[in-house]
Amino acid sequence: MSNQGRCCGGRCHVAQPVELNRREFLARVAAGSAAISMAGDMTWAEQVRQTDHLVPPSADAVGAYPINPARLYQGASLEAVGMPVGGIGTGSIWLDGEGKLGVWQIFNNLSEPRIPDSFFAVSARTKGGRHVTRVLQTQGEGELKSIESLTFEGGHPIARLVFDDPELPVQVQLEAMNPMIPLDTANSSIPGGLFRLTATNPSESPVEVSFGATLQNAVGSGGADGIQGVRFAGYGGNRNRVVRRGNQTTISMERSADPVPTGSVKIRQTSGREVEGPEMRWVAGAPTFSEELAQSISRIADEGGLLLVEDVGPDFYRVLSRMRAAGNQMEGIATVFDDFEGKAYEGWQIDGPAFGDKPSTGTEAGQQRVAGFAGRGLVNTFQGGDGPQGTATSKVFTIHRRYLGFLIGGGNLKEQTCINLRVDGKVVRTAVGKNLETLEPVSWDLAELQGNQAVIEIVDKSSEAWGHINIDRILFSDIPPEPFLKTGTALEAAAAALKIEHESAETATSPADQAGHITEDAPEALGLVLGDWQVGDYTRLVGLDCAADGYRVLATTASGDPLLIEGPLGKGRIILAMASGLPWSVGSPLLLASRKTPLQSNERIVPGAEALGTMALSVLDANANVLHAWTESEQVVDLLEKTDSVQEEVGEATSHSGQTINAALAAPMKLQPGESRSVTFAMAWHFPNVQRFQHTGNLYSRRWSDATAVADYLADNLDALWRRTELYQQTLYQSNLPEEFLDAMATQTVILRGPTCFWSEDGYFGGFEGSYGCCPLNCTHVWNYAQTHARLFPDVGRNMRVSNFVTFLHESGETSHREHGRHGAFIDGHCACIEAAYREHQLSADDKFLRTIWPGVKKSVDWLVEKIDPNGRGVPEGHQANTYDTSVSGANTFIGSQYLSALAAAEKLALVMDDAASAERWEAIRKKGMKRQDETLFNGEYYIQIPEAQAARDYNTGCHADQLLGQWWAHQLDLGYLYPAPRVKSSLQAVMKYNFKEKFAGIEQTPRRYVPDDEGGLLMCTWPSGGRPKSFILYADEIWTGIEYSTASAMIYEGLIEEARSVVRMARSRYDGCLRDGLNSGPGGNPYNELECGKFYARALSSWSLLVACQGQIVDGPNGVLGFKPKWQPEDHRSFFSGPEGWGLFIQKRTGQTQTQCIELRHGQLRLKTLVFSVPLSVSPDFVVTVGGKPVDATLQQIDGEIRIDLLEEVVVLEGSSIEVTLPYRNGN
Repeated sequence: MSNQGRCCGGRCHVAQPVELNRREFLARVAAGSAAISMAGDMTWAEQVRQTDHLVPPSADAVGAYPINPARLYQGASLEAVGMPVGGIGTGSIWLDGEGKLGVWQIFNNLSEPRIPDSFFAVSARTKGGRHVTRVLQTQGEGELKSIESLTFEGGHPIARLVFDDPELPVQVQLEAMNPMIPLDTANSSIPGGLFRLTATNPSESPVEVSFGATLQNAVGSGGADGIQGVRFAGYGGNRNRVVRRGNQTTISMERSADPVPTGSVKIRQTSGREVEGPEMRWVAGAPTFSEELAQSISRIADEGGLLLVEDVGPDFYRVLSRMRAAGNQMEGIATVFDDFEGKAYEGWQIDGPAFGDKPSTGTEAGQQRVAGFAGRGLVNTFQGGDGPQGTATSKVFTIHRRYLGFLIGGGNLKEQTCINLRVDGKVVRTAVGKNLETLEPVSWDLAELQGNQAVIEIVDKSSEAWGHINIDRILFSDIPPEPFLKTGTALEAAAAALKIEHESAETATSPADQAGHITEDAPEALGLVLGDWQVGDYTRLVGLDCAADGYRVLATTASGDPLLIEGPLGKGRIILAMASGLPWSVGSPLLLASRKTPLQSNERIVPGAEALGTMALSVLDANANVLHAWTESEQVVDLLEKTDSVQEEVGEATSHSGQTINAALAAPMKLQPGESRSVTFAMAWHFPNVQRFQHTGNLYSRRWSDATAVADYLADNLDALWRRTELYQQTLYQSNLPEEFLDAMATQTVILRGPTCFWSEDGYFGGFEGSYGCCPLNCTHVWNYAQTHARLFPDVGRNMRVSNFVTFLHESGETSHREHGRHGAFIDGHCACIEAAYREHQLSADDKFLRTIWPGVKKSVDWLVEKIDPNGRGVPEGHQANTYDTSVSGANTFIGSQYLSALAAAEKLALVMDDAASAERWEAIRKKGMKRQDETLFNGEYYIQIPEAQAARDYNTGCHADQLLGQWWAHQLDLGYLYPAPRVKSSLQAVMKYNFKEKFAGIEQTPRRYVPDDEGGLLMCTWPSGGRPKSFILYADEIWTGIEYSTASAMIYEGLIEEARSVVRMARSRYDGCLRDGLNSGPGGNPYNELECGKFYARALSSWSLLVACQGQIVDGPNGVLGFKPKWQPEDHRSFFSGPEGWGLFIQKRTGQTQTQCIELRHGQLRLKTLVFSVPLSVSPDFVVTVGGKPVDATLQQIDGEIRIDLLEEVVVLEGSSIEVTLPYRNGN
């Protein structure tokens, strides 16, 4: 791939190999988990008890301040709207602008499927009138007519949809949310959604109303596309069960374990938590010896564990025998079709310029290093960069051998960068690269195509990023060809590990009336269940010799042929079933017997395939009407039009193979004239089986055993969960900040609760850069900008710092800029880890967290100095890798300001840790750097770069939007100015002057385009006086909202309020709900989904810094310090705030000769020793401080415009109370 147009520079992609083996990985994770425990975090991540109840806030908690309306979407501005409803790291359901539950990402999936037959509806009629029944969507569902129109009020976390239909005799509103309560991470991480439907009767007559919700049992779908009604290949044995409990009616949804899909097998406690132990895996069919199966065999042989393989076909054994006999010798069983070692493409028809006039010899100019090819030559269509296109077509040949293999690398662009096999002109096989320049083996099984004539086609039809293909060593083979393409493959290792000896294998049939027999080696439990296995066709092994290698036959056919074989597999063991359809009731006791360790009384063995889990549909109405299985929409209409509650007891329903069932609940009610009533539905999910970069499971499975348990928790705590979430939203919107700031802040909190983030069962919080899967994992140079997560949920921030400084820190002190393997540091991201460590300390209640990570922090600071400033001058030198997927060289303030900010933060942390020597050393470097950077890099208007002789991707005299990134950090951390304040302000004015564009018509956005030409935004870098280097900062001509927000926030600190508003207003205008096609990572326009290299991009979490800047918050939790120095309307300021243990509303007013501050605490508590404010005039000593209306003793110190009030005794402010400060100005001011 080139250094142009790439997603994260090609340095990441979902399938990149993990470089740690399982043992090393588990050791690192254990260290991280121990550090989190030492810091006192995540005590909430354990089984929820029935006695765990959240207390609602007081009825008058919201106060009397006006609540600003959230952004309203209607008409054309609804077409792109999609708000994910889900908890932190739990998956989500998107509620879209049509009122549909449009995207379902609850299955650990990164796709965007819609689950059919899942919606809300209403039926209403006046006395003596007809029923008017509507699906609460602007798109109908079968016989259910759509609503005429709706409006969508989009204030995350609660969306409010108001429906309008002239035929309905009631007014209907839907409020949708997942609980989100700042500082309460537990109750903000629930795998479910709450949907409150409210009907109001505006007429003068009574009205009968019934609200309904319907949900498809989608267990087994795995989030895949292709569901047709209730039909899907993964469905079958889906079971719905009705549970009435207290004031709640729930339909519990699950799927039978049979047929058992391929996947892991788990031991779980009854609470839901996984019991650690060696890997167990079930493979649902092995017709041949495939690469995927070989990987499982070789892994368990190497690391230990248990593998059960059912339906092992004759071809599996034939291939195994031939592989073991052949080793890696090709003679007689494989032929090379082309290895591209010649000086021309002999036998190929070349169309287009992409292939050049001869094969490539490796890495081309401007390309990342190409590796993994055989010999000296290969096909590499980057010979002219990603621009040229073309096709290479082989001569016609006849398919004689079963397998075709090759090496492939390059772009992952379907039908554009690929290799195809064509038979009769049709593509019958195809493969693409993985956005990697390293070639890897791929093979195709051509068994059904043998004897046909064919051609191979190598295709490059793309000029975009990764618009090229690498191919080498095409060959045909009688056995899987991977060992002939690359040594040390899983196939080789598996063939060596599986030592079962036999003469031949063939298909046989067992008579239907003859049951299998257990042998004397079988575990006792097998005799009780073997009859559950109906064996038809099976694989007969002739000449099986078990004794030599420790294998045992556990069951046979009536004629004595082995049906179940168990034996050693390297460090593990394997069970081979010779027929298909092995039931869970038979296979699970076999695994337990081989596991040796008995189950404890609170443990159970469960299938761990990713598609398996549970769902639940619930309503807070004990008298709800139930439809536990439906397939036709008329049935839903009938349910809704029941005017009375029906207390029928229904059992359960189970679906046939390849099908599932839908279920519905309806809550009838009667409304008197003018009356309003509400009913709340819940949808919950529980899919605990997933592996992401070796991290397994979901954290929520430690808290709940299934989806019904989640639904019960939501029901038991509904009032408190709803009211505290609503209180947060109301408090946020009581801020009198500019509406565009509030909109950016509120909508982008969804990033934590959408597909970008996950929380694994081992406690690891993981975030991609954006969705989907681009790019892993907790990328330091992108999350550098993120503030929302740490300000609202400090334990999430602390979790990420433990990963930085404990789990993934190199021995040298170098951080890993990604955490899905061993990676080096990006310098901006490395600095951000240090800065964020100080932020996380400030947002902690004590210093336990800091003491846990301090050894790693200290190492990392010293590594940073040695890496970019070995002479201690305070100015960066050498090449500095950064978020623009390139390096910058030499002296610059983009990296330099972050370096200074990181040193300043480290000084503060060192002083807390009584490490005065380190603090003094770093302070000396910082002070020198502040002076030298300012003297050498300010051009009279803004800060520039002085590149080194060995240039990188530099910006030279450019006006860089990120030139003061470290100053932005320093202000948020109360570290003061790094450069003279007038120059900081001048530089930001220059950024606004040169980089902000009202429209991009006539300006090429390259390499990626995120903004339509008729809209505007903030460019990364411009060169107002020329000097643009030939090799310049890669993304200079792009627009990223995350940097728009951070730059706007920096402007606020310098009093450039209107400039900041213009930047943010323009950014949010691009996400107004109107669909925008033709954009990278698009389509665009969804207010909740800001685009960069992926959707829901984490950099946009910088939006919370707009609030921090506007209110000028100062916080030091361990020392009990809280303060505010508002930049926005200091004479009449009101804003939401959050601290280490509590949140609420800050109010400041300046009237006449008095300034008053009020800190209303609405959740949690505040431990306070010191208050800090800014004042325009000298303050009289007659100041007053009250807590809960009672005066407290304090002293006051004023230095210039800053007031520090020290309380004589620490006070603890509890929720519902407030602290008020009255500051009279001195006479004569």
